[in-house]
Amino acid sequence: MAFVIRKFDYSESLGEKLKAIRKSAGLTLSELSATTKIRKAFLQAFETGNYAKLPDPIYARNFLRVYVRALGGDVEYFLQQFETECGTCDFTKNIRLPRARARALQFLVASRFIKIFALSFVGLAIVAYLGMQVRSILSPPDLLVFSPMDGIKTDEALIIVTGQAQEGARVQVNGMDVLLEQDGTFEVDVALERGLNVIAIESTKRYSKPATEYRRVVLGEDRTVSFNQ
Repeated sequence: MAFVIRKFDYSESLGEKLKAIRKSAGLTLSELSATTKIRKAFLQAFETGNYAKLPDPIYARNFLRVYVRALGGDVEYFLQQFETECGTCDFTKNIRLPRARARALQFLVASRFIKIFALSFVGLAIVAYLGMQVRSILSPPDLLVFSPMDGIKTDEALIIVTGQAQEGARVQVNGMDVLLEQDGTFEVDVALERGLNVIAIESTKRYSKPATEYRRVVLGEDRTVSFNQ
């Protein structure tokens, strides 16, 4: 590419000089953007002196180097003029300005509400699940007593106590351990005394409260009659 040597007018701005060199080279902004891989908007910002539209100064200087090299110009000369013109330009001032404090409501966007709601829902679900597990552990196990019926009277000195307990439970009848079948059923003989007998059937699991059933059984009095000789 042939370049035309042009004497600069030192009263011209950086942008005017860049534009003049580009036109002398017969290049459009689009062509130069394709060659340098620099966005057309940045090239135009250099030529119009609209430095506020340029990126941070460190990137702007690198873009200017590539721009000038592509046009065959003096890189140091243009960088020096860029520094002179940008010493008080707006986009360098903005970098030094303190950031405005954002209000809390600006961050309460819909996505944040959704995220908070989802986390709250998961947290409540976990708490509810743990509560159910603790309640299941502490609650008394299921206990069914099939016989005897409460409040019955009998003349037999032995009575059979039958029932069914929850799987994994421990069963005691009047404080004595009872052997359970695989399905949880149990059967045990209990000796009665004359009069009122209270049979306590208790079922417990580890860490649980006991489940207790009571059966009151009355053993009849001995009414044997003796005859005098």
